[in-house]
Amino acid sequence: MRIIGTIRSTETRQIEVDADSYNEGRRRVEAQVPEGWQLLSWRVDRSAPSVEAIDS
Repeated sequence: MRIIGTIRSTETRQIEVDADSYNEGRRRVEAQVPEGWQLLSWRVDRSAPSVEAIDS
């Protein structure tokens, strides 16, 4: 599962993380949001390989 968060300051960027659960993915995205930026939205890409599949 890949969790994708869209963030903004004066520009818009995306942060992508791979995680085994939605909550874990949200925590990883939130940890990468730079100071002064606002998290605008979440999207889950379930077609992305899971972390278990990547590690195997």
